[in-house]
Formats: sequence, structure tokens, C-alpha cells
Amino acid sequence: MISARRLYFLLSLIVASALVWKGVDWLTRPPVQATPPSALPSVAPHLGAAARQATTPTGHVAPSTQAEVSVEEMVRDAAGDPEKSLAAFNKIDECLTVENDKELVDNTDMKITRENGGMQIQLVAHKADEKTLQALRKACAGLTGRTRLDRFQLLEYAVNQHEGGALARYIFAGPHGDRNALKERPDDPAVIEWRRDALKRLDDSIAQGYLDAVMLNTSGHRDLGVAAGAPELYTEQLATNKILAAINSASAVYPQEMLDGWIKSISPQQRADAEAQAERIFQAWKRRTTAPHATITPSATSQASR
Repeated sequence: MISARRLYFLLSLIVASALVWKGVDWLTRPPVQATPPSALPSVAPHLGAAARQATTPTGHVAPSTQAEVSVEEMVRDAAGDPEKSLAAFNKIDECLTVENDKELVDNTDMKITRENGGMQIQLVAHKADEKTLQALRKACAGLTGRTRLDRFQLLEYAVNQHEGGALARYIFAGPHGDRNALKERPDDPAVIEWRRDALKRLDDSIAQGYLDAVMLNTSGHRDLGVAAGAPELYTEQLATNKILAAINSASAVYPQEMLDGWIKSISPQQRADAEAQAERIFQAWKRRTTAPHATITPSATSQASR
């Protein structure tokens, strides 16, 4: 069963990473009737605890409570472990942020509001206090040049192992951490190759029914230069709900009213195609997670989708 905390973390990670480049415009929903004031109805009671683990609007994960563990120790301990590899990458990213900006976002709150008949999702950032910054600087002491240069190998390993949330970090970080490369150097052969690879990773993960990839579908494709519209959003949300319902009938991200709003904005053929695609994604998830020796755990099921 996927935990509410893990689900909130995944959604926050994807939303926050997208906000780095896109603001909140891409999250505007079509006009719908009686849309609940939350896109996370089954998760809302758990937001207080989950928010401390959410990714912030700057793309950084909230500082770990185990700040006394040095980053170099985290890197050594991460060998062969995708979850620890992602955590080590995030911690290095925090180190570099504090080094460059002298501050860091400590945690975030997700705010969902209705506006002009649609739905907006915003993340309200809270800066880390001096005590937290001091603990982080201590953990970052001794960070080597080699670790700085090799940090994306940690992230790439986590992506290759389908660690939940890693793909969002990989795509929204841009080519080797250059968020502006796709806009400023679109004809650079290295950028072209990175974009091709990122698109393949996203499409392959969606086709296999990995949940975080499904939830990343439209925003990830948009940032990689592939147009996404109402049919794609409908597919993404329908597939997400199908997978979550199979994991835990009490888990749902997108209310039916929201799905109905998309249906009204697309043609009958687009609806049929989108529903067929969502079912293919769901069946791919089902085959993968129910295969012999497959174990469905909160960690395993929180990786997923298109």
C-alpha cells in the first residue's frame, strides 16, 4: 500500500520541480463544477508531516534531520542503493545551494485554490533558520571536487533503477544541472542528445507504468519541448487514479469532477484514445507489479508511469 506521506512527496516533488521553470500556469485546471478545494483528498490530513519531506520550489529537498552525517559518508553509503543515491544527490545539491546563495528553503506548504473557474497549485516556501544552516554546513564540510563533478552519476543511477521522484529531478535539473540549456542552447549536440535521452527515459517509464513518471507525463514532456494539452492531461490523471485505486482504494489524487472537466474540453475520439492509453498504462503497471517475485511496497509502488 502506498503511504499518504510517500504519495504527497512524489506529487510535491513533481510540482515543485516544474515550478522552477513554469510557475503555476501549467497547473491551471479547466472550469469544473463542485471541484473539491484539494487535489489530494485522501492525503490532506497528513500534509503537516509530509510537507517536511516535500521538495521546495527551488528544486531542493528539505534538509535531513540527520545533518550530522557528512555528505561524503552519504555518498559512500549510497553505493548500490537507488534511494540512498537520490538522497545523496539531493544533499549535495543543498550543499551547493547554501554555498552559492547563503540560504536554503527548509520546507514548503502546498496551497490549492480556485481561480477563474480553474484550480491552482502553489508551494509556499519557508527559509531555513541559522541553526539548520549551520548543521548543513557541518555536513557539507569536506565535500570534494570529485563528488561535485560526479553527483549526477548518483541521480542517473537512481533514475535507471526507477527510484520514485528521481526522474523528475533528472528532467527539471536540465543537462548536467543547466536548467537554461534547452532554451539557450537548443542546437548544441550535447543538449540535443540529453533531451533525446530524457524523452526516452520518460516515455519508457510511462509505458512500464511507473507512477512518478505517469504523474510527470505532461509537465515533463512540455519542458522537454513536446506539446501537451487536455487529452494528455486527462490520460495522465485517469491513469494515475487507476493505479492508485489498485494500490489503495482510499488513495486518489484527481477528483472525478476534475476528470469530467477535461472530458468536456476534448472530442469523443480524443476521450476514447486517452482512456485506451490510460488503460494500457494501468495494465503495464499491473503486469510489472504482479509478476512472479514482484513485491509491491510503498517504495516500489511510488515509482511509475505515462
